[in-house]
Amino acid sequence: KEEEQNDPAFAKQLASLAEIYVNDAFGTAHRAHASTAGVAKYLPAVCGFLIQKEISVMGRALTNPKRPFVAILGGAKVSDKIGVITNLLNKVDTLIVGGGMAYTFIKA
Repeated sequence: KEEEQNDPAFAKQLASLAEIYVNDAFGTAHRAHASTAGVAKYLPAVCGFLIQKEISVMGRALTNPKRPFVAILGGAKVSDKIGVITNLLNKVDTLIVGGGMAYTFIKA
């Protein structure tokens, strides 16, 4: 409960166990949880090598993609991805929507 609600007291308790916070979990970096966003408020924070690599690869893919450029997006909430979809539409040759998001497009 404290974790997912980003409880400040819990985050501070976690931060007391370290001197620096390194986030190397790209797949969860967007979550505002106590062990990620919360801890970063109390410690010097940096991204790790894997996140740097992911950002570099995505940057190259978006600025100079190999063609055909196909993007596959999934997930549950379209509202979280509207900005990504809008940005990709002018860059990709094909956009494939899957997962729970696909139902929204099927219903539209």
